[in-house]
Amino acid sequence: MPHKPVAIVAAMRRELAPLLQSVRARKVDGVELFELESAVIAVGGIGKSAATRATEAVIRYAHPELIVNAGIAGAVAPKLKAGQVGRAREVVDGETGARYPVSGGEWVVATVSAVSDPTAKRELGLKFGADVVDMECAAVAEAARLHGLEFAAVKAVADEADFFLPPMPQFVTENGKFATGRFIAYVALRPKMWPVVNQLRHNSRLASVNLSMAIRHLIQEYAAAQREENVPLA
Repeated sequence: MPHKPVAIVAAMRRELAPLLQSVRARKVDGVELFELESAVIAVGGIGKSAATRATEAVIRYAHPELIVNAGIAGAVAPKLKAGQVGRAREVVDGETGARYPVSGGEWVVATVSAVSDPTAKRELGLKFGADVVDMECAAVAEAARLHGLEFAAVKAVADEADFFLPPMPQFVTENGKFATGRFIAYVALRPKMWPVVNQLRHNSRLASVNLSMAIRHLIQEYAAAQREENVPLA
């Protein structure tokens, strides 16, 4: 098995589509793995259980030093706009209250099972000081902690704090996959949702492009630092 210094865990391939478009996937323990020169990207599905499974699989496969959770998130802080990218300084599990401090970041990421309206986002901001919300980050942070590995999280905003999301979580299957066909059928019968879904699609594409650029830079930066550390003294 290869050794890669960086392992990236994402929920869906589309979140890092620009980075993965020319890379062939392999399935390991039910998780899609995409091997780059200095990193392996694991795409394991939506939610904490899927994220844990993907993290464990990529750790066994790549033996990394750094685990990174990368993904699209919802803004909690009103100042954040669609397409903005940031790194976590802390991750909090909104269901257990567990907190994971992270060096080098600026955002607080709250992980919950579902958030779709501005009121729920405001509550996360008040309770946890959250800047963004997602469904996987705390699970990846916990797995990294259990293995004694360095952890980072990079998030890109798709929906702003006042954006009303469609009921996306009800279309997530037990294994963390998004039931796209059922969702399209649901939206097709509700014309009032069409502008919302179109805006979310546009925002998500922008977030994916910016997130992929940030992850590419992080991988290059970390790999360069690793090489410098391994250069023998003259």
